Amino acid sequence: MSDTAEHATGYLLGHAALEQRRLLIQASYVRPWTARLLRRAGLTEGMSVLDVGSGLGDVAFIAAEIVGPGGRVVGVEREPAAVDTARRRAASAAFTDIVSFTNADLAEFDPVGSGAAWRPFDALVGRFVLQYLPDPAGTLRRLAGFVRPGGIVVMHDMDVSNPDVSVPRCALWNDCYALLGALFRAHGIAPDFGRHLTRVFLDAGLPWPDVDSGAMTGGKPGSTVFTWLGSAVQAVEPLLRQAGIALPDGLVVDDQLVATLERAVQESRSMVLGNTHYGAWTRLNDGPHRSERP
Repeated sequence: MSDTAEHATGYLLGHAALEQRRLLIQASYVRPWTARLLRRAGLTEGMSVLDVGSGLGDVAFIAAEIVGPGGRVVGVEREPAAVDTARRRAASAAFTDIVSFTNADLAEFDPVGSGAAWRPFDALVGRFVLQYLPDPAGTLRRLAGFVRPGGIVVMHDMDVSNPDVSVPRCALWNDCYALLGALFRAHGIAPDFGRHLTRVFLDAGLPWPDVDSGAMTGGKPGSTVFTWLGSAVQAVEPLLRQAGIALPDGLVVDDQLVATLERAVQESRSMVLGNTHYGAWTRLNDGPHRSERP
């Protein structure tokens, strides 16, 4: 684990309207990868699932589709605005019989003390959450204590540190992509966190995980990868300026940025990459990582 990851203090991008829009775009972009990861990790019908750092609810909804009416999904999110949005989305998608959302910090969340009948979860899942925590391994160890012996822990994280994300090289694409890694580093967050998932699992006292990785690619006109990067740069521009990170010469961050990126890639005739995804999963034994539960 790089030293920078030790200083992460919380979700970097906030929950303003522009960031919620970006999260929805990103969720659509990575949905197939997350769904495949959860199924490969062993999620199946009838399971109970704890989704941590659930944000606007997208991973919880994927889990709900997998576990079906006989299962349940509890999403935990510390930002009230995100929880409100997730609950509205669950109601509109008729998921309320399967999915519920709790407003709580992960360091304080405890389903045992909630007053409801306690039953350990079959699976713990999370996407793009561990890298924002000051103690990823310690938090993962604690949360795994809410999962039954033989249950599943699966985490989906990312890497935005790759300096070579277009072939042939498209300068504008590479420069915009590099802004994401620069912002993470400026805030003490490891931009390559996904590469460290095995170590985080082991430091948490969990069994050695399986790991899968892959990067979304694009270049074809209309590819979702353009919307992904364009919306990300739009959302983080105020944070870039606050951190003193200069924008590439000539870059104008406006509603035309997605089209500008697409045009630059077309002119370069490039294949471009989005962020690299890492998924790690393991089945728990009844080892010492598990918290004592009544």
